[in-house]
This record gives sequence, structure tokens and C-alpha cells, in this order.
Amino acid sequence: MSDFLKIGELKENLIKLIEAKFELTKLNVQDKIEGIVVKAVYALMTFILGIVVLIFLSILLALGLNHLLHTTWLGFLIMFGVYALILSIFIFAKDSVQHTIKKRVEEIVDEHL
Repeated sequence: MSDFLKIGELKENLIKLIEAKFELTKLNVQDKIEGIVVKAVYALMTFILGIVVLIFLSILLALGLNHLLHTTWLGFLIMFGVYALILSIFIFAKDSVQHTIKKRVEEIVDEHL
């Protein structure tokens, strides 16, 4: 009777099916993690290059102001004042800035899930 139903073969096929589903799930999770890591590395590299560009642009602007104002230090002082103003806005409007950042992160996460 067991030869007729081939219970052993059914059992082996069921085990292989479960293993295949587990492997497929593992590959899907691995693919998602790889995608997240690639996006994170790209974002980090873009951020670093953006900071470098901002630094050089600030120096260029400060030197341009120095040349325009016929001084050797006033352009750098003006640029310092601009960045100090931006920093003070970030410090004093902390809740608003954090709320805006949180909304943007939620939009990005919802878009990718």
C-alpha cells in the first residue's frame, strides 16, 4: 500500500519544497539588504562630495568678497557670519527642523517599501 501512495517520495518532495521556499526567502532578504547598502553608500559618498564642494565654494566666495571689498579678511568674516546665522537657525528652530527631516525620511521609507 505504501508503494502505491509513495509516501517516502512525497515526504522528500515536501522537504525539498520547504528548503526551496526558505532559500528563495533568504535570497529576497539578501537582495533587499544589498539594495539598502548600495543606496546608503551612494548617499554617503554624495554627502561627502557635496561637503567638499560646499567648502571650496565657500572659500571661493570669501576670496571673491575679499577682492571685491579690497581686504584680506572681511570676506571670510562675512562667510563666518552667514554660517553662524544658519547654525543658529538650526539650533533655535530645532523642533521644526527635526519635524521636517522626519517627514522627509518617512516619505523616502514609504516610497521604497
